[in-house]
Amino acid sequence: MKNSIYITWAKAHAAARYNLANSGLLGCTLNDLPVRPEDVEVNGPNGDGYRPLVEAIAKHYDVDPDCVVTAQGTSMANFLAMATVIERGDEVLIEEPAYEPFLSAAEYLGAGIRRFRRRFEDGWQFDVDEVRRLVSPRTKLIVISNPHNPTGVLTDQKTIARVGEIAAQAGALVLMDEVYRDILFEDAMPVSLHLGDQFIVTSSLTKSYGLSGLRCGWVLCEPELAERMRRLNDLFGVVGSMPTDKLSLVAFQNIDGLLARSRALIEPNKRLVDSFLGDHADLLECVTPERTMIVFPRLRNHPSSEPLHDLLRTFETSIVPGKFFEAPNHFRLGFGVKTEDVATGLQHLSKALRMIEG
Repeated sequence: MKNSIYITWAKAHAAARYNLANSGLLGCTLNDLPVRPEDVEVNGPNGDGYRPLVEAIAKHYDVDPDCVVTAQGTSMANFLAMATVIERGDEVLIEEPAYEPFLSAAEYLGAGIRRFRRRFEDGWQFDVDEVRRLVSPRTKLIVISNPHNPTGVLTDQKTIARVGEIAAQAGALVLMDEVYRDILFEDAMPVSLHLGDQFIVTSSLTKSYGLSGLRCGWVLCEPELAERMRRLNDLFGVVGSMPTDKLSLVAFQNIDGLLARSRALIEPNKRLVDSFLGDHADLLECVTPERTMIVFPRLRNHPSSEPLHDLLRTFETSIVPGKFFEAPNHFRLGFGVKTEDVATGLQHLSKALRMIEG
């Protein structure tokens, strides 16, 4: 059996009173999402996605509704995209470090995996020429998260367009996980599908909006491929969850308010994290994007962040050890939660860092 070691760990160990392991925004309540009784339905016509929701997603990202495939969160959207494109024995290029479920899904599907590096010394950017060198006649898919998980770093549109050109020349596609795109707010680039039909874009209402419980995810791709994904999705069920689809539609109808909530949480917390990283530059080094809710610091003096993680648990505080992202001397720090919890969690992190230094 193949499973995601990171997701299995996160379900059991990520939560804490001061949760700096959280990869998304603080969960919404019904006070954040104005729902009326008539906004909820138990059953309805959503065999291939609830049409009003599909149209709302399409409008928000300026694509044709025929390009939208709904799915249960970004993880299922990614799996659905991979499973539609990849045949056993095909080759997939995946960034390194990577969000671990990318690797687990590709391995489950029987793909051969090749890696292109994102290096700390290069600001976590990747070398397009390395991608070009790694592409072969067997390559069917190139997988990128943008903004990158776990570092939060954004790759510019010109670079992504060059990857698209490489893929098109090789007869391959590019899977772009853009689940953190919307917290870039007015600085967000158009979704990558606008760069060409060789792009497949995935996202959800989870990371940027605090609506993980709705499991509202989607794939954006050219219509013929989208239809193939819908038919593959028939293997997983006849219909989706109508209550989820109706509440997700309410979210899109109130998207500006949700984005304002996201900004009100992230911006003061980002200032706290920037100050913390500056105060601990003797112990940590970090590439810090201008807009992000996650960062990926590197320990200067230790080969692994697990002892730091274990010590923090005694302070009811959590981080994600870097081993889950192929970088053991790093850790992912998430700060999309209450500002007072971020402040206290960072105080605990400071104490723990000094303690492991002896």
